[in-house]
Formats: sequence, structure tokens, C-alpha cells
Amino acid sequence: MFLEVLLIGLVLSVDSFSAAVAMGMRPFTKKDAIKFALASGIAEAVVAWFGAFAGENIISSFKSYDHWIAFALLMGVSLNMAFEGLRDFKSKEIKEEQLKFHGFTKILIISFATSLDAFGVGIGLGVAGEPIFPYVISIGIWAFSATIMGLNLAKKLSQKFGSIVTLFGATVLMIIAFQMLKI
Repeated sequence: MFLEVLLIGLVLSVDSFSAAVAMGMRPFTKKDAIKFALASGIAEAVVAWFGAFAGENIISSFKSYDHWIAFALLMGVSLNMAFEGLRDFKSKEIKEEQLKFHGFTKILIISFATSLDAFGVGIGLGVAGEPIFPYVISIGIWAFSATIMGLNLAKKLSQKFGSIVTLFGATVLMIIAFQMLKI
């Protein structure tokens, strides 16, 4: 069971890592990184926990369109990032907004949008009667760690490649958005 708990947390953290790489193109402080990582880790854990305890009625009402919600949220953020990347690519002038990290609302949207797969895993764990607590802890810790790693990778890449990496990040979020439609 221990290995299963670790692997589920690791697998679910991939979206957090990808989102952090995409969002980490702007300069950020350690405080920003901790805020984003906490939001990501808590969102993944809470959504997995909620999934485990969701009843059949709740599941059936969201199942038909939950992937569209995730798609719309991720696509909106990715299109905004693509716009910013193209604008920055055309203009070499550094704007004040480029010097600040993303707002907390955007961080929350990304954190919860990338956590919808944790809901499905939570449902599966609840149906199987697995003890949810170890999974929730693993999922939250992995998401937190993956977010920190993704942000640090993005920082290194953005210092060298700037707006090109922002466009790449927007593309990654678009791919994740389209993957949500397969769920």
C-alpha cells in the first residue's frame, strides 16, 4: 500500500508541475512560490478528499460536464498567457506587470483546475474503501513539491528565453486543457 500511496501522489503531481512551469515565467519571490505551492498542494488534497466522500448523486451531476469546466478554466488562462507572450515577444519594453507574479485568484483557478483528476482518483479510492488519509497527504505533498520544482525550472528557463518560454507554457496549459476533454 505504501508504494501505491506514493505513486498516486506522484502521478497526480504532474499537472501541478506543468502548470508551475507555465506560470513561473514571471519573476517570483520565495513567498510567491510557497503561496502557489500551498494552493496547489491543498487544492489537490482537498479535491481528492472531497472525491472520496462524494455521494453517487453528486458524482452523477458533475460527471457529464466536469471536464468542460476544467477545459474552460485552463484554456482561458492559457490564452491569456499566449497573448502576454506574443505581446512581450513583439515589444522588447519591460512592462510593470511582467515584473510581478500572478495574482492569487489566477493561482487558485490554476490550482483547482489542475486538481480535477484528483477528484476522480478520490472517487475511486472511496468506492474501493481505501483509507483516504495517507493518499490525501501524499497527493498534497507531491503537488506542493512538484509546484516548487516547476517554478524553479521555469525561472531558469525564463531568464534565458523569456517570452518564448511564456508561449511554450501557454501551449502546455492548452494541451492540459484538451486532455481534460478526454476524461
